[in-house]
Amino acid sequence: MNVTAKKVGIVLMILAAFFAIFLYAYFDPETTPFPKCPFYWATGLKCPGCGSQRALHQLLHLRIGAAFQYNACLVLLIPILLFLLVAEKLRARFPKLYSVSHNPVFSWSMLAIIFLWWILRNCFGW
Repeated sequence: MNVTAKKVGIVLMILAAFFAIFLYAYFDPETTPFPKCPFYWATGLKCPGCGSQRALHQLLHLRIGAAFQYNACLVLLIPILLFLLVAEKLRARFPKLYSVSHNPVFSWSMLAIIFLWWILRNCFGW
């Protein structure tokens, strides 16, 4: 892949991200026809991501409490996702930070938290 194609790809990804942010900021997924969770539709159980669209909409309007009510796991994992992004971008400059963020214990812990959230939200109606 040449440099120009890579730059075009990056620009397209940035534009797509801004378009998605605009959609979630402007349109409320609770009152507009956004896609519904197929897992919830098929089983009646909430998946770990259920409520993420509504939570993202609330976060974009700085309503953290409301976002937390829709999907607490998403709200709590956003800083971790930002940490992973920063560690990835700065891995040449801070290799120790990168190695901590890509430690298997860290990765398995995140997976365990997501599965625990999945189970608890269905047991306790979160």
